[in-house]
Amino acid sequence: MYDHYGWNEHEASQEPPAAPSMRAATSGQYSQEWWLDQLRELHDRLIAVESWQHGVDARTEQQNAKSRRGSSVQHDISRLRETVGQLSDGVTVLATRVERLESRTRQVEGLLDRLRSAGVRDAIATGEAPSDMHRRHSQIKERYQRLVDQDLRNLARELCPADARPWDRVPGGMPAARARAVAETVHLLFAPARQGAAAAPEDVFSVLTERGYATEGADPRLRKVVDAANGIIRDMAAVELPATLQFDVGVDALAEGDYQPYNRQDTGTPGFVVAPAYAVQGEAPEHHLKAFVFLVPDEAP
Repeated sequence: MYDHYGWNEHEASQEPPAAPSMRAATSGQYSQEWWLDQLRELHDRLIAVESWQHGVDARTEQQNAKSRRGSSVQHDISRLRETVGQLSDGVTVLATRVERLESRTRQVEGLLDRLRSAGVRDAIATGEAPSDMHRRHSQIKERYQRLVDQDLRNLARELCPADARPWDRVPGGMPAARARAVAETVHLLFAPARQGAAAAPEDVFSVLTERGYATEGADPRLRKVVDAANGIIRDMAAVELPATLQFDVGVDALAEGDYQPYNRQDTGTPGFVVAPAYAVQGEAPEHHLKAFVFLVPDEAP
């Protein structure tokens, strides 16, 4: 068996045989077969040495490769740590910039709020509303006009049918009775908003029934006008420039030109307010939606 140097372990402890002398070698003392065996043995030993050398070279290369891989891994880890550190620094810088941006955004929002407030105060002081607020109020005015002049007029026909009560005995007849029904409904729809509440269809229905109006079958239309009124109140409050419905202004305080006739006639004496004016604070009176007033027809001479 050969050791790692390629030598037979039994042969290593013995003295190698002495080489024959030239005379012995040429005298025929050693046969040709003996010399061939010697040559084969020498050849085998050379092969064993070469194999051992190749093994040593291979192991050396493996160690070198491992060393190179270890060095490469260490280098990669170092670069990775460096990259992580750079990313961490970048995140910190970005977070700082975001905080500054948020701070500036809050400052800008505060400035805009102050400018809007200043604009509202200026509009109130000068009597000129900012265009966007004025436009929003104009849209709400149109809805309020439609509610009074169309939806509630149609509801009044159901509340005051011709065959339910002797409406003709009411001063002003059937037109005045239906206008009164509209006036009372308007008050029921919008009065709760003064206490921060919304009108409830059941409450409006109950009060109108107690006052003798024909509410049977009027529930669908009544719920529609309640929803419309609550929407108007909600949208009025959402506009920064305040607006009010002038319930406190009586018919006697209205000069000619400050109202519009509810019963659509040009002549007559103002009898009562059917629906109050829609007034935007700081807006010139001529821009208000004028109050609806029932005109009592003049008596024929």
